[in-house]
Amino acid sequence: MSALPNLASILEATIAATRIFEMIERKPTINSTKEKGRILKHTRGEITFKDVEFSYPSRPDTLILQGLNLKVQACKTVGLVGGSGSGKSTIISLLERFYDPTRGAILLDGFDIKRLHLKWFRSLIGLVNQEPILFATSIRENVLFGKEGASMEDVITAAKAANAHDFIIKLPNGYETQVSYESYLIPFTLAIFVFHFLF
Repeated sequence: MSALPNLASILEATIAATRIFEMIERKPTINSTKEKGRILKHTRGEITFKDVEFSYPSRPDTLILQGLNLKVQACKTVGLVGGSGSGKSTIISLLERFYDPTRGAILLDGFDIKRLHLKWFRSLIGLVNQEPILFATSIRENVLFGKEGASMEDVITAAKAANAHDFIIKLPNGYETQVSYESYLIPFTLAIFVFHFLF
């Protein structure tokens, strides 16, 4: 008799545990640890979305992208503009191969990104989200997160390309200045973003 008042809580916990175990046991359709795939010797950086359709696995009946055709020339800047839910973040998620299109193809320099070595492909991409995250360390160390093993000269080159170098060297400790989320955010995140495209 004393278990009856707790029956609803026990039932909710059982349902939640079942959902958690289903997620843990689910096999992802994109294997990020797979060591197969093509590595291009030279990349220009041209991105093409060709007749791309997509709906999220959790909402297969809701088409987010329908026949998207988009060509981004190498070394060009493109802004994706639209209202909330219009597909901007979805396009980036598809480009990073967190998902694959339901139909159509995404190409890097004419090669389908599904056929490229995933870890290598993702190493080419730099992204500054709408809410960029900074680590509580120096500007130099944060920029180095953009490329392992880079030299200080590389860090300065990236900062200059992002028009952040002049700003950084005016700080009390230059590249060794400790950062927080509020301070130095815009020019600093640009340097991280540019770093991927320079090397």
